[in-house]
Amino acid sequence: MPKGNKVSSRFHEITHRRLCWLAIILVAILLYFPINRFMHDGVQLALPIDQNIPLYPPAIVPYLLGAALIVLFPIWAAIYIKPKEFEAYVVSILTATVISYLAYLIFPTFVSRPEIVSNDVFSKIIAILYQADRAYNAAPSGHTFYTLISCLYLSRWQPRYKLVWAVLAVLIILSTLFTRQHYVLDLVCGLALAVLAYVAGRFAQKRWNLQFAS
Repeated sequence: MPKGNKVSSRFHEITHRRLCWLAIILVAILLYFPINRFMHDGVQLALPIDQNIPLYPPAIVPYLLGAALIVLFPIWAAIYIKPKEFEAYVVSILTATVISYLAYLIFPTFVSRPEIVSNDVFSKIIAILYQADRAYNAAPSGHTFYTLISCLYLSRWQPRYKLVWAVLAVLIILSTLFTRQHYVLDLVCGLALAVLAYVAGRFAQKRWNLQFAS
């Protein structure tokens, strides 16, 4: 069977419950944007080390890869991942998303961005990013916790490629610094939230034998 037909066949096998949970995940992720537009004031979690991190425009490439991963990974997981494993992922991603939004609303944070003066293609894309994504919702870093959660589950589901997932996670997470989208402490908060959410998903899977989406 051609690969395209296999994907189509697998998609049609997804239960309505799983599709509903996928929709919930995607809507929850997209709520970032109205929250980002709503926020004002707040604090910066800048450390002295942050002053020495330069803007490196080519870092926008792994940064955009991370943005694509945030949206596409849940879709892939809904299509291909077996029952109970998908439920654990749902618990993890929604736990991290809800906690991050509470953090943004209760303890607003923002970053101070540099002025874009170069005219190369990477700099132009960063300038567009700065216009589309306001400087708020800095901690915890969404790119960081979504990426790490995805790569932790990928390492569990596709263990042969653990090194690939590790390199991918490092590149995307570091790109948030070199695009000057986040400070180091934003990443630390994102990493801690990702680990917490992953543990919550695995605990729920073992403790309650999850089957709500399959």
